[in-house]
Amino acid sequence: MNNLRFIFNCLEGKYEFNCEIKDTVIFSIETDIEGLESKEGELDIDLSKKFLEEVNNAQIEKWDRHYSAINPIEDGVKWYVKYVSDDKEYVSDGEESYEPYNYEHLISAIMLCDDKASYFMI
Repeated sequence: MNNLRFIFNCLEGKYEFNCEIKDTVIFSIETDIEGLESKEGELDIDLSKKFLEEVNNAQIEKWDRHYSAINPIEDGVKWYVKYVSDDKEYVSDGEESYEPYNYEHLISAIMLCDDKASYFMI
């Protein structure tokens, strides 16, 4: 079983995505960002395969531990990812538009659960 956690903080609020990846993806979203919704759900087998494919394409295990701005903005955008796969844990975080290569694949995976997640394409 794999787990994925994505947290996005900005002036508008906080968004937290959590999921468990087995044969299907079971997810929960909690947010107070206007225009986005808190919800829970489960993807069918086909969408779960696409989700895992996008997560694999993101290559989170190759991301740096931290992506920081040279002159960080104290109340700027901050993001955090924790991915547990095959009993290995990968953690990465960043601020503003400093994001890892293949970050867009992570967001594409989340968009399979929440079509409004394009909001997080920094």
